[in-house]
Amino acid sequence: MTSDARDPASIAFAELDPGQDFATQVGLDGGPCTLLDILVVPPGAQDEVIEHWRLHAEYMMTRPGCIGAQMHRALGDGRTLVNLAVWESPSALLAAVTAPEFAAIASDYPPGTYCTRQLLSKEAVEGICVA
Repeated sequence: MTSDARDPASIAFAELDPGQDFATQVGLDGGPCTLLDILVVPPGAQDEVIEHWRLHAEYMMTRPGCIGAQMHRALGDGRTLVNLAVWESPSALLAAVTAPEFAAIASDYPPGTYCTRQLLSKEAVEGICVA
């Protein structure tokens, strides 16, 4: 699932935290989780990447365990997009991203699209927020 090389035919995935690969993260059993995807897109391709993400999100929303997703876009001409997707569990996310439909959609991103990712859980911070 991890690709260090930038494959010209698809989105390239890499680890945000090199000390914990994505396969390890989705193998953890920890209840609800949030997928953080940080995408860097080729110049001028932001709208095209957002359209491909929309296709991905439509697919993910049909998968068991997907709670929701949001896309955030850099202001101005920034080339960064951030996806936050909430899942019932890492295993539900794993089932979705290992399905053939997921790979087919990922292969349609503009060449040079690069994504770093991390699976997160909510953290309670006393006096500030609850988990």
